[in-house]
Amino acid sequence: MKIPKTKSGLYVVVRYRTSVGTKSGGVPIGIFVMLDEAEDYCGKCLQEFLDKGIEEFDFVPMYTMFYD
Repeated sequence: MKIPKTKSGLYVVVRYRTSVGTKSGGVPIGIFVMLDEAEDYCGKCLQEFLDKGIEEFDFVPMYTMFYD
């Protein structure tokens, strides 16, 4: 099997429950090409949750890569 030569990266926004105390078992909620876009989305999601009185979640961008 030959690995393709073109490598690309994406930022996956993951929602974590902070009451658990670990960063395992997160739920992916968005995918972005640029880190700035992913961080902006994290901030917007967090603010929306805080506006609704939900304080037990955190949003984190995580980098992943794939070959095509």
